[in-house]
Amino acid sequence: MRGYRPVDRIRVTHGTTTVQVALTPAAEGSRTMLRFHQEHLASAEDRERQRTHWQRVMDQVATALDRR
Repeated sequence: MRGYRPVDRIRVTHGTTTVQVALTPAAEGSRTMLRFHQEHLASAEDRERQRTHWQRVMDQVATALDRR
C-alpha cells in the first residue's frame, strides 16, 4: 500500500504500476463518483488495455449496484 486516506482513496503498487481507487461525492451530494487511475504504464498499448480493463470493472460495479 502506497497511500490511504479514509473515505477518500487508496493507492497500491500493482507490479510496476500504481493503482489509485478514489471516491468523490457528487455535487448534489446524493451520489458518489468511483474513479480508477493507473500510473507508470509502459506503453500506449498497455494504457489502452488497462482502460478497457477498468471500463469492464466499472460495468461490473454498476451491475452489482443495480441489483440492490
